[in-house]
Amino acid sequence: MTKVDLITGFLGAGKTTYILEYAGELIRRGERIGIIENDYGAINVDLMLLHRELGDRCRLEMVIGGDPDCHRRRLKTKLITMGIERYDRVIVEPSGVFDVDEFLDLLYEEPLDRMLSIENVITVVDASAGPQESPDASYILAEELTKAGCVVYSKAEDLQEEDLDETTDYLNACLQEIGCRRVLTKADILRKPEGGFSPEDWERLLHAGRRDDAYVKRQVVSDGEFRSAFFFHPELPDEPVPQLMDRIFHDTECGRVSRIKGFVARSDGTWTQINATPERVELTESPVGQPVLIAIGEGLDQEKIGSYWSSYENEYRPVSG
Repeated sequence: MTKVDLITGFLGAGKTTYILEYAGELIRRGERIGIIENDYGAINVDLMLLHRELGDRCRLEMVIGGDPDCHRRRLKTKLITMGIERYDRVIVEPSGVFDVDEFLDLLYEEPLDRMLSIENVITVVDASAGPQESPDASYILAEELTKAGCVVYSKAEDLQEEDLDETTDYLNACLQEIGCRRVLTKADILRKPEGGFSPEDWERLLHAGRRDDAYVKRQVVSDGEFRSAFFFHPELPDEPVPQLMDRIFHDTECGRVSRIKGFVARSDGTWTQINATPERVELTESPVGQPVLIAIGEGLDQEKIGSYWSSYENEYRPVSG
């Protein structure tokens, strides 16, 4: 049977970066793998990063969120295809506001139950991020932790052990809030080393397994206000990008913005990739990109957010040349 690994984590936790390393390790071990990106927005800038770094060394697919029934059929079809083609392993990266139970239930349906087996569930947590202001965000994170065989602390290079202990205390508080009896300990958590994972770390990650702890279930993604706002061909004002992002994240009239990601064109034909959360803004030069910025969060006011750009368009048009 084809093994399936689910990599979860809230918006901006570092899932895509982790998957690049995870997939690279599997490829080095000779495994034939596929990756399914289950994004919340209609345009997946993370998939571009995977294409750029992994090239043709693995199969990359995308499933767009939207109508639940249509989304479920598309995801199931892609999983069936990868099972028929007998990939050694399929890595699924869901959106940061994805219902984990929805995916796990899907694997028990025919014919997937005879083609695929869930192997590992790994939750990536930005260890430098503070507690979520949104109750829905805290709930989503806690729900992911109930299934995680291993929790990976990302962006922890500059943190001390006492800082990580505070993060663990917060995660356990989130679990308690949803009625889950699981208590995370150091045995459940792997801190990403600055120099990369060791062979011992990889053995642990590739055999992480999964949990299925009971908790009080409620709907968030379908009943809540998480949504995406798209800004095509954005032009930014003459202001440092971190400062600009900080103003948006702290402007309550924009809504509760959890993440801004995408690309801005540079004068030399290359791109600046933006990956921003309230805690951190990452800027990366990229030879490829899409002319779009995507804001993800709750109760978003697209017009207000767009007022921070010098200009943008509401409809996509291909880049010439």
